[in-house]
Amino acid sequence: MSAHGSAFDWDSLSDEEWNKRLDEHIARFNEGRGEIKTPAAPHILMDNEYERGINYKLVTEDLIRHYADAIGDPSPFWRDPSYAAGTRWGGIIAPPTFESCISFGSSFGGRLRVPGVARLAAGNKHEYLRPIRPGDEFHIYDKYMGFEEKETRGKAYRMFIESVPRYFINQRDEIAAIATGRNIYLATPPSKRERRDNKPYADKKRHHYGKEELDIIHQGYEEQLAGVGRRGAETRYWEDVVEGEAIRPVVKGPYDVCDACARTVVSCYTYAFAIKWAAMRKHLQHHPIDPETGEYRFRRDWHYEDHAARLFGVPYANVGGIHNEMMLVHGVTDWMGDDAFVKVMDSQDRRMNFLGDMTWVKGKVARKFVENGEHLVELEVWGENQDGVVHTKANFIVRLVSRAEYQSSF
Repeated sequence: MSAHGSAFDWDSLSDEEWNKRLDEHIARFNEGRGEIKTPAAPHILMDNEYERGINYKLVTEDLIRHYADAIGDPSPFWRDPSYAAGTRWGGIIAPPTFESCISFGSSFGGRLRVPGVARLAAGNKHEYLRPIRPGDEFHIYDKYMGFEEKETRGKAYRMFIESVPRYFINQRDEIAAIATGRNIYLATPPSKRERRDNKPYADKKRHHYGKEELDIIHQGYEEQLAGVGRRGAETRYWEDVVEGEAIRPVVKGPYDVCDACARTVVSCYTYAFAIKWAAMRKHLQHHPIDPETGEYRFRRDWHYEDHAARLFGVPYANVGGIHNEMMLVHGVTDWMGDDAFVKVMDSQDRRMNFLGDMTWVKGKVARKFVENGEHLVELEVWGENQDGVVHTKANFIVRLVSRAEYQSSF
């Protein structure tokens, strides 16, 4: 029997036998907990098979600026060396989620591919141990953490979460960041599957924005460009933070192909022609055939084109989950100012965000606390669309300056 269960017909099994086989698969995968894998370099085709590894090995000022461009953040902190030199950091540092530019994805994960099991992106946890700076050069490794079953009372399916941390090691052999990717698996035995004639988001209609709505959006952009709401060089002291206070909303959208491509070139592996074929040819069951051309469509196409998205059963092209997370960063870094540092960002993907949708980045202070001598604030941040529907949530732990310790460095 193969790891993917292709040696027998899963759908012909009884529910009891189906669950037994599923448990055997998961137990086999969990035997590999703690396994370490170092992905290949990006220029290497392993036996002519493309393997995602380092995307940008060397951090540069240009790459940090391109990242800021991809989330629409005009702050001089990410793009002006003379401005950044005057901060406590002495130069440009990378924003949170920038490690997705260095490398994004996992050498493991996505393993449980059997009939009746649906896999969903569950968001990422980003941990930052030190600043990432221009001139840093990285290698990475992944550590497999296996599956954990979550209780689902009253549901027809069982739910599992698979986690894989990716460690980012700089040229000084320091761990600068850890990005833990998570997959959710919804496993439904044969007798409990319902026929679904309606596809997900079948009632979704693209919103047409009137002049009043567009005026609000464009005014928001003008304010961002003018620095309105950006804390910047004005230190936000921990003592001044009030639990429950809101952060200033930040506008993004309506999301379009230009926005999607801006993200792709900085934090995604770009494939074309033979390299694209190498990346998908051993997994063609996950890449649909386009009836108009007769050729396979690369799965990522559903982020750019409505026609491709419909081949996957959704009505419109959708925003990459990591870009939804990246957009939330702008609201937090505007609020916290140049002196602060994000230690943790723990994100959840709640539902699809489609091309044509708005994202309003909103948030509030959940708590303030002191831990290991650090003055910390937890922020609850979310992205909601033009209908007020939340598509992404994240909790940030931010280290602020204390008035009592202003002279000390981080």
